[in-house]
Amino acid sequence: MDPVFEQMALETGSRTFGLSGTSVREKFLQLFAHDVCRLNLGMAFRMHVMAATTMHGVPYADVLAVIRFVAPYSGYPAAADALGRLPEIVRNLGLDTDVPADAALDSVDAGRPGQPDSAPASADAWLTGFVMSRVGRSWSEERLSIRERAFVAMTTDVCFQTLGSTFERHVRIAQNDGVPDDDIRDAIRFTAELGIVRTVNALEELEKILG
Repeated sequence: MDPVFEQMALETGSRTFGLSGTSVREKFLQLFAHDVCRLNLGMAFRMHVMAATTMHGVPYADVLAVIRFVAPYSGYPAAADALGRLPEIVRNLGLDTDVPADAALDSVDAGRPGQPDSAPASADAWLTGFVMSRVGRSWSEERLSIRERAFVAMTTDVCFQTLGSTFERHVRIAQNDGVPDDDIRDAIRFTAELGIVRTVNALEELEKILG
C-alpha cells in the first residue's frame, strides 16, 4: 500500500478510536455496519474482521449477528454478500466458524414483542407489515445490546443520510436505554472516518434532536 496513505490511516484511526464515549467493540460493530451498507467487502472488511476477532475478542457469532441486524437497513442482498465473504476471511485467520445453538432461528418470522424500532408511516399496508416484520426480526438479535443495536442503526442512517424521523427514532432508542448524549455524539463522530460530509450532516441533525 502507499506508505503515505498508511500514515494517514494510522493518524485517522488514532483520532476516531480515541473517542471515549464508545467502546472498541462498539466501534467495530459500527465499522461492520458501514462495510455492509457500502459493500466494502475487500481489504477494509478483512482488516476489520481480523482486528475485531483476533485482537479485540469480538466473537464470530457476534459478527454474524451484526450483519443480520443490518440486513433490513442495508438491503438483504448486501448482507448476503457480506455473509458470503465472511467465512473465507475467518477460515484464513484460523478461527472457529461454528455458530452456537442459541443463534439458531425458531422460525423465519421470529421476533419478540416490544422491540424498540418500528416501521415508518406508509400508506401501503403490505409495506408497513413487511417492515414491521423485518425490523422486529432484526431487533431480536440479543447477542447485541440495545445500546449496540442503536449505534449500529444510527451508523446506517449516517451512511444512507436517512436523517429524518428514522434517525431521531434510533437516537431516542439509545436515550431510552440510558445512553448519555455525549456517548451518542461520539458514536456519530466515529463515522467521520467513513465519510466526513455525511458525519457533518448527521451531527447537525443530532444537535437538533438533542436540543
